[in-house]
Amino acid sequence: MKTGSQDGTSDPRLLAVELLVTSARFNRLVARETPPMIPLALWRALAQLEELGPARVNDLAVADRVSQPTATMLVQRLVEHGWVERHRDPLDGRAVQVWVTDAGRAALIEARHAAAEALLPRLRRLKGRELRSLEAGVRALGTLIDGDPSGLAESE
Repeated sequence: MKTGSQDGTSDPRLLAVELLVTSARFNRLVARETPPMIPLALWRALAQLEELGPARVNDLAVADRVSQPTATMLVQRLVEHGWVERHRDPLDGRAVQVWVTDAGRAALIEARHAAAEALLPRLRRLKGRELRSLEAGVRALGTLIDGDPSGLAESE
């Protein structure tokens, strides 16, 4: 990883590129090593709906960067599994929202635990300091994701 500059500080652009490349590699690794409990596209859509909360199909399409017909097909498959339900939008009776069911949340938990189990052998090979660094990196990534999207609340 070449994110540092000559003065010892991190170059945010290089760090951003490295983060994108490494996170994509990590996601592919998890997909390869995890038992196929939920098809990856359904897992992604279900997790996206869990994060969004009750959402219209178009909201899912935008958030998941897929076409409206693709999002509709994903929702239909999720409904068939009992992982989501369609409900009338309380603000617009003509529209429908998609809600994650208890069975959908349980399927996500099960898939996440299976993925974690698949990663355990790799995590166990890390030494104490590496593991603590990884923990700190996960916390920092959470802050990056959940933080101020405008960048106005930068610290230091």
